[in-house]
Amino acid sequence: MMFWLFSALLCLIIALICFYPLLKKQHNQIDTKRDSLNKAFYFDRLKEIEQDEQQGLLDNASQLKTELQQALLEDIPAQDDIKPDETSYSKLWFVSGFLSLLIIASAVYFKVGAWQSQLIFEKAYEQLPHFYERIKTEDTDPLTDQELQQFATALRVKLQKEPNDPKGWWTLGQIGMSLNNGNLAFGAYDKALKLDPNNLEYKLSYTRILMMSDDDSEKLQGETLLKEVIRQDHSNLQALGLLAFYYFSKEDYKMAAVTWVMMLKLMPEDDDRRALIEKSIRSARDAVAEQEKEKSQTK
Repeated sequence: MMFWLFSALLCLIIALICFYPLLKKQHNQIDTKRDSLNKAFYFDRLKEIEQDEQQGLLDNASQLKTELQQALLEDIPAQDDIKPDETSYSKLWFVSGFLSLLIIASAVYFKVGAWQSQLIFEKAYEQLPHFYERIKTEDTDPLTDQELQQFATALRVKLQKEPNDPKGWWTLGQIGMSLNNGNLAFGAYDKALKLDPNNLEYKLSYTRILMMSDDDSEKLQGETLLKEVIRQDHSNLQALGLLAFYYFSKEDYKMAAVTWVMMLKLMPEDDDRRALIEKSIRSARDAVAEQEKEKSQTK
């Protein structure tokens, strides 16, 4: 509703700018000029009569003054003499121009405007509670790419209305990761962390995408954030796993193995991830042995 009121107001402003001359009462300006000329003529003629009277050239000066005043009064147009065309027709043309402008603008908007996209966004927003229920069964019934796209659209509409919702931004980042949309995930995680800088889950998610970046400065920022997470929570397995992988990618195999060993100590004996961690430790130790062998050969 506010959009249409704003559009009508904008059209009215444009109409006032374009059609303002139609509202001006030109006859008033003409009458004003004519009155000024009549008054100037009256005073000049009155002055001449008074001069002739003082010189004794006139015997009927009073009569001439009376006739002069009467002529001035008769030349002033009565209010009823103004033609209706000069007042009503100009306003009629203005209203017609304004309505024509409004109709043309509305037709163009319905033809090429964004109202259809807005309607789609609003419909997607109405389905947001459904998507929140769907992600509860993500492990057994994963969302399709189409559902994820719709979920992201609905969540964006919500975040436009409620931009200070860190949980919403983080969820949008998770959807971006699921869709392999790095830019969406990066921006959403960054926004979530700025709104809630002490949340370890948001910080770890942002750290993960930073360390996946090809930009060295972003990788360095991610490493700094990761160390902050570990300082705050020494037993955070996700953070330790990410740190071990980071060391391994930098070919610092010894620190990678040490970090994975630390993770094993924190894991329960029946954790399914232990086998993968043990395999990673063996790979790291083999890489360390290979490095030491290469060093001994180069001496």
